Amino acid sequence: MSDPIFREVESQNAKAKEINWKNSSDEIISLLVPTTVYPPREDTALLDHCISKLGDGNGKKLLEIGCGSGALSISAARNGWKVTACDINPLAVVATTGNAERNKVNLNLFEGGLEVESNSDFAQLCESDAPFDLIIWNLPYLTPPLGEEPRLGPMEDAGLVDRDGVGWGEILLSLINQTPTLLKSGGAMYLLHTNNTRGNLLQSIWRQSGWATRIIGEDDLGDGERLTCFSAWKPFDGKPIEWHQELNSTNIFMLNERREIGDCVVAIKQTDGRGQRNREWITRDGDFAGSWRLDPELYDKQIGVIQLSAALSVIDAYCAITNRPLASSHWINCATLGEQGISIRWPNDVWAEEGKIAGCLIEGRQVGEKQTIVLGIGVNLKSKDKQEFPLCGIRDIIDNEITLEEFAILLNCSIASLFELHPLAQLTTRHYNSIWQLMSNYLSKGKGLLQEGEKLSVNGITEEGELLCHDGVDVRIVNNSFTLEWV
Repeated sequence: MSDPIFREVESQNAKAKEINWKNSSDEIISLLVPTTVYPPREDTALLDHCISKLGDGNGKKLLEIGCGSGALSISAARNGWKVTACDINPLAVVATTGNAERNKVNLNLFEGGLEVESNSDFAQLCESDAPFDLIIWNLPYLTPPLGEEPRLGPMEDAGLVDRDGVGWGEILLSLINQTPTLLKSGGAMYLLHTNNTRGNLLQSIWRQSGWATRIIGEDDLGDGERLTCFSAWKPFDGKPIEWHQELNSTNIFMLNERREIGDCVVAIKQTDGRGQRNREWITRDGDFAGSWRLDPELYDKQIGVIQLSAALSVIDAYCAITNRPLASSHWINCATLGEQGISIRWPNDVWAEEGKIAGCLIEGRQVGEKQTIVLGIGVNLKSKDKQEFPLCGIRDIIDNEITLEEFAILLNCSIASLFELHPLAQLTTRHYNSIWQLMSNYLSKGKGLLQEGEKLSVNGITEEGELLCHDGVDVRIVNNSFTLEWV
């Protein structure tokens, strides 16, 4: 193979390709794309589709990192966004400039990008247009070549190939944490990656740093390759967790107090916690007991599965702690959790092989037309001790230590990821497949339900969170657990 630098220099003299690209609004965008500039492909279309679901930008500010040919930036500008774009490839900046004029849109453009050691220069270049409502990046996601494997030219490499060591997704995370003024309060990031090892771990890494994440678009390319676009934002607009030394019940406290959606309260000591069927929930010293005020609109959107989704949020927190792909991001990630005995037991519990890890309880109150929803979660964190009921602490099944405060932050991120009605991250039901897989981790051991002395097999869950069961003759729908026992 010829020298990649020489080949790239030669290719710069080649004639630019003319492309007519159709965006998500079926508009034709005319582009001239030099050889070393990234043209619009499946990943471009996916990211454009995710942005288009937000509707008219109405003058909101968008920053595109790595603009390539300018297709995404031009499409967003046509749809009412005020766009700033950049690229480290000078030919990409020239191409985007020309393509913007060609399509009669205004963009703010500069040459530059993130740096490995310091991002202060990049932040200064963005400063005049910041803060942004939305920052997007179709991340360079090809795995870096090893040894003598063929390499691309420097500019192609920068646009397509991720870094050795710390990846670009993590470098962006460091930048946005160090320069929070780049993102407007209530703003979000849209990041697109492939399902290689680094891509699959990226959401967990952002969760570890205090961000909520939610998949907003996917594209299966075949042969096992899957493109994923996820949104990242500060949970509940950065509301701090409220800590109390002692409370009778965090749920009752949240129901009785005047609270806002997204408020979270944690009790270091809970003296009168309750679980399903009004059973006593024992909160030992060092365990987690907390509640969230959720949006009443969730009643219409997913009331039947709120407790199951809350159980999934606990498992997501466990995944982030142990640096593994999130269970909620794809049901495939739940299989290895099953090998460790991690499962969801309907309607609201998280279990490990050794015993129960967590329980979740949704409670509501109606006063006139005002409706209140509170979600309470209790999680065993400390080492197990002898109890009549089999319990397991998170610290029993992880190799690293985690404090109560650290766990609370991770769980708050998980709750926001699954429940917050964020304007830049449309709520989905795609995580229902993960819930069922985690239930299957338990059911695969031959477990079933005993109802009035008759054992039922469990075959699925409905969108309302009911169990689809079979008694050997007929299908039964089970919607409460008060007369049931797992056997």
